[in-house]
Amino acid sequence: MSERTNRRERPEIEQSMLIDSVLATFDVTQIRHVVVDASPAETYRAVLGIDFMQMGTAVRILNELRALPERLSARLRGERWHGTPASVSLDDLVDSTGYVVLGDREGDEFVFGAVGKFWRPTIEWVDIEPGEFVSFDRPGYAKLAIGFSVRPYGTDRTLLSYEARTATTDPEARRRFRLYWSVIGPFAGVLMQQALAHIKAEAEQYRIPVR
Repeated sequence: MSERTNRRERPEIEQSMLIDSVLATFDVTQIRHVVVDASPAETYRAVLGIDFMQMGTAVRILNELRALPERLSARLRGERWHGTPASVSLDDLVDSTGYVVLGDREGDEFVFGAVGKFWRPTIEWVDIEPGEFVSFDRPGYAKLAIGFSVRPYGTDRTLLSYEARTATTDPEARRRFRLYWSVIGPFAGVLMQQALAHIKAEAEQYRIPVR
């Protein structure tokens, strides 16, 4: 079936997204969508309450692999390894890593991000303030912006979207990141889909059954 578009007959929808305002130009992006049988308000509530450690086996395995260098380093120092946390919320992510909240359009869109050398076995984070993210251009790093958005989809349903964009700050960082992405990229897509499935399930639990 061919798709025909008549620009003069289609209404134009002008609404910028928060993620565009913090990272409009990027090297790679991944986007996933899912339809949620819950209202936008219920879905947004589930987004803010997400637990990243409950998103499936793939997430736990990836976190274990990510933590392996730290585990080995602790063993070499004769220190006890306390393991990966059982629960990681958005607040935990911001408090314990280099992530910062970049924008929150309540009930509509939430964006957070980080700057670092993500391709290293132990990520080298850059400690920045939210207002410094857009202008950050120090050579050798990458900027990551992650956005969740909710849009009405028919009657009392929601289109939930998850987009992750990465921009590098110089050619060498771009080369290193692309090598890293060639390996991690396919897994990132799986993780994004699991995140959406988890949020969908949580949001649909909030619904009050219609009698």
